[in-house]
Amino acid sequence: MPGLHTPLMRAAILVCCGLLLLVIPSTLSENSSSAESIDKGLFNGVLSTLTTGYFGSDGTVDGLLADGERLLLNGSFSDASRVFDQVLQVDPDSSAGWLGLARAQSGSGDQEQALESVEEFLFRHPDAWQGYLLQGTILTSLQKYEDAVVSYEKALEQNSTDALAWVGYGAALYGNGMFQNARHACEKSLTLHPDLPSAHYWGGKSRFMLGDESGALTSLNQTVTLDPRFIEAYLAISDIYDTTGRQEDALLAIMAGLDANPSSFLLWKEKGLLLEDLERMPEAHEAYEQALVLNPDDSDVRQRLTNISDGSVL
Repeated sequence: MPGLHTPLMRAAILVCCGLLLLVIPSTLSENSSSAESIDKGLFNGVLSTLTTGYFGSDGTVDGLLADGERLLLNGSFSDASRVFDQVLQVDPDSSAGWLGLARAQSGSGDQEQALESVEEFLFRHPDAWQGYLLQGTILTSLQKYEDAVVSYEKALEQNSTDALAWVGYGAALYGNGMFQNARHACEKSLTLHPDLPSAHYWGGKSRFMLGDESGALTSLNQTVTLDPRFIEAYLAISDIYDTTGRQEDALLAIMAGLDANPSSFLLWKEKGLLLEDLERMPEAHEAYEQALVLNPDDSDVRQRLTNISDGSVL
């Protein structure tokens, strides 16, 4: 097996390549995380960036690592978890095995287990900034923002030139209510990678919380220009308009989102809510019906459909 530092060195080289994966559609369920936790482009970008560096298969531990890597890149997270478990049964001290297992568990939504695995990885390699990056991402997805800020700061102490680390730091700071610092972190990320959708997104949300409505809309519109599949950004734009009393503009933002993401339950539900507020009940009913096709288990949408049919008011 290669030395401890080898997969990490390879990962550092591949960081820039991993950034390109930010615009790939998410392999996670749309409803697996809220817009206030972490955007899925950032999440998948981190998982894809932290590659073990193994791609050849010869039936050894290295071969298993390569198999796990291929499964990860294909989005087969459960199968990847099983393969990395096999690696660790053979070599319990495999740093690449622990890092791969953490990524696979996180991708499949098992964030608590992923957190334990990345902690094992960091125990074996406490100077690995990539481990702190992944730890911060997982903690942010769990909405443990204070701890996530600490993890990102450790990552940035060791590597201050990683755009993903800066925008993840910004997301964690935003969740912690530190909007000015979050905006600064996103600006730093954009100096390193000007076309990073997540940096524009969290920067825009931070600007709005700081009272800069115009700047927020500029940043969020840039987000969807760079990545038309960034569902949370359309929701954020709509929310700004709705909050400021411009429901028609809010509806237009959601409709633009649906043009690019016609299978988004969240966008169809938001369209229904806005139409209901505008007292356009037949159209709201149609939007809720479409939302229910995409997510039949949503009791709120089902109740709203019933209320519209019965003529009752929520």
